[in-house]
Amino acid sequence: MSEKIAVAYLKAVKSSPLKVQKITGGLTGAPVSKVLDVLKFSKLKLAPIVRGLVYSAMSNAENNHNLDVDSLVIQRIDVGRAFALKRFSARGRGKSSRILKTFSNIRVVLAEKKEEKKATEKKVAKKNTKVQSKA
Repeated sequence: MSEKIAVAYLKAVKSSPLKVQKITGGLTGAPVSKVLDVLKFSKLKLAPIVRGLVYSAMSNAENNHNLDVDSLVIQRIDVGRAFALKRFSARGRGKSSRILKTFSNIRVVLAEKKEEKKATEKKVAKKNTKVQSKA
C-alpha cells in the first residue's frame, strides 16, 4: 500500500446513521473542493458537521502526511451506529412505547489523486520519437 491516505474521525454525532448517509452518499470519489462547496450550500442540519470533518481530514493530510491539498479526493466515507439513548413515551391505557435516540460515528478517508496526464503524455512522447526515428 504505497498510496498515502489521511483519515479523520468524528464520534457520537447526534443523528441516526441513515440521516448521515443521506448527506455523505454521493460524495465518494469527488474532489475535496467540490465536496466542500456542496456541503456549504446544503440545507441539511448535519452538513456543517460533515464539512468540518472534511476540513479536519484535509489539515491532517497537509500537516501529518505532506499531501498536496489541491489533489485530494474523498476515497471513502464510513458511517456507523455508535449507541442509542433509550427513552419512553407515554401512550394510552397506561402503556408506554420505546424511543431510541441514535448516535453515529463518521470516518472520512482522503487520498491523493494520481496524475494520469503525465503517464499519457509520456506514452505520446515515446510514440512521437519512434515516428521521427523511422523517418
